[in-house]
Amino acid sequence: MISESELEERLERARGNPEAEQEFFQYLLEATVYAHVPISDDCAKFRLIQFKHPDGFDTLPFFTSESKAAVAAGKSARIVTFTGRELLEITRGAILMLNPNDGGAVLYPEEIESLLATGTIVQVRKDPWSGGPSWFGSAERQPSWLVPVLTRTLAQQSSVTSAYLIQTAPEESPEVVSLLIVLGVEPGQAEGAARACLTSMQPEIQRSPPELAIDLTVFDPAQGVPDFVAGCGVEPFFRRKS
Repeated sequence: MISESELEERLERARGNPEAEQEFFQYLLEATVYAHVPISDDCAKFRLIQFKHPDGFDTLPFFTSESKAAVAAGKSARIVTFTGRELLEITRGAILMLNPNDGGAVLYPEEIESLLATGTIVQVRKDPWSGGPSWFGSAERQPSWLVPVLTRTLAQQSSVTSAYLIQTAPEESPEVVSLLIVLGVEPGQAEGAARACLTSMQPEIQRSPPELAIDLTVFDPAQGVPDFVAGCGVEPFFRRKS
């Protein structure tokens, strides 16, 4: 079994390094991890402690070292140990956060399922919008699997109200066409919904790489549909029934 110090070293190596990040999560499955339970609990069921994430959702903290778990626990919790795989399996459906006091990674249910099944988590790259002029239109070229896969995934994401698929390209390079998924989602739930979509797409992309790059962005439904989407005249491929 991988030692605590080696796991910590691999975690540091993984920061900003996608390849090392994948290796870290593979080692995490077999490493010892630490979580919290109540000091005294009359409940007949085994219960792990969760906390409210700043974005408003409940998340279950776990730790790569006993010392980090002890600092977070203080005198209000007991520490229990698992292998990473054991913890992920018994908490299926929950959102987990690794080393929350160190700005650790959030693991969403779909990512956990992927990690348990394949040993990998989809790599997510966040790029700021350049703000440059672009054209947007209906998605004339799209993989046949894309909308069905996304529709099934979004049906499980209660925070998503609508989703659009459009085609876009920079005005100065109209031949550089890509697809853009646009989700209307509550701000605090946006990252989880985006990661769920990307995770669901990954197996299909590996089996049949699409001709066009596929990007994803979000908007707050309370602020209305963005002008660049409304101007396309494209109808949502997904709309949550009220």
